Amino acid sequence: MSLFDWPLLGNAPQWLGIDNYLRMLGGEHIVWSITAQWQARLVLLAFAVFWGWRSRREYNVGDITLIVGVVLVVLLMGFHPGEGGSWNDPRFWNAFRNTVVFTVVSTPIIATLGLIFALLLNKPKRRMTGLYRAALFVPYILPVSVATLIWGYLLNPSRGLIGKLTEIVGQTPIAWLSDPRFAMGAIILTTVWWTVGFNMILFGAGLQDIDPALYEAAEIDGAGRWMRFRYITLPGLSHVTLLVMVTQIIASFQIFGQVNIMTGGGPGNTTDVIVRYIYQTGFRDMELGYASAMSLFLFVVMVLVSFIQFLMSRERKLR
Repeated sequence: MSLFDWPLLGNAPQWLGIDNYLRMLGGEHIVWSITAQWQARLVLLAFAVFWGWRSRREYNVGDITLIVGVVLVVLLMGFHPGEGGSWNDPRFWNAFRNTVVFTVVSTPIIATLGLIFALLLNKPKRRMTGLYRAALFVPYILPVSVATLIWGYLLNPSRGLIGKLTEIVGQTPIAWLSDPRFAMGAIILTTVWWTVGFNMILFGAGLQDIDPALYEAAEIDGAGRWMRFRYITLPGLSHVTLLVMVTQIIASFQIFGQVNIMTGGGPGNTTDVIVRYIYQTGFRDMELGYASAMSLFLFVVMVLVSFIQFLMSRERKLR
């Protein structure tokens, strides 16, 4: 070995970590399936119909950006290994897919329930309103570990409350956390219970900013409850809705505690998520470079979501 030959950094691609990204995103015999093509067409058709019905006007930058983002997601999710092929790291794609499923399912549920509770409790003069609000918000004060342990105990098939109630009605208790069919649903249920109160507070604050005179004028003009909700409440809550959706999407992509405590990513990695995989790769397997590459990938996803939020909010301010 030469006295001056110290190959500490290796070649440039290796030093930059290109191998980590090839391992994460690459594979052998990657194809685009026909089934995915039809799914993409259906999604695009649904969005075209939705946006055409939603606004009879020219598309703005925010709308176009959102549609393009959905198209790109559908296109990217359509790629998969063909016959005899495989991903270089199938666990990464499994964790990413589970994270996307969790986000897509939980975010609309949490936002919708938060809006419903805010509307129901938007009556300060009604008795017990403050108590109901506090009862819905208290779970959000709990640490994620406490909230998760509570539901882990409730869902225990042999000792949990739900299992006991199931036995009382003569049914066999369901192993919610060890059955691949129900494990992700149990995690979503726990997350909804834990976070819906915070979103209710956000929507409630938005409702207070809407001028009551608008409702009075609409009622005088003969507008029903649905018309007042559609043309006054929803537009008045547009900025809050955008905030709730974006923050909830970002938080959902970062889910870790619920999965790590309730299921440990199981059964069979059916509930494994990307942040948990990053944690195990970096701190258990000590592959810090690969964990950093996955973290950067997650960061890019968060930036794209925030960029869409910026464009949509800017368009609303310009109108």
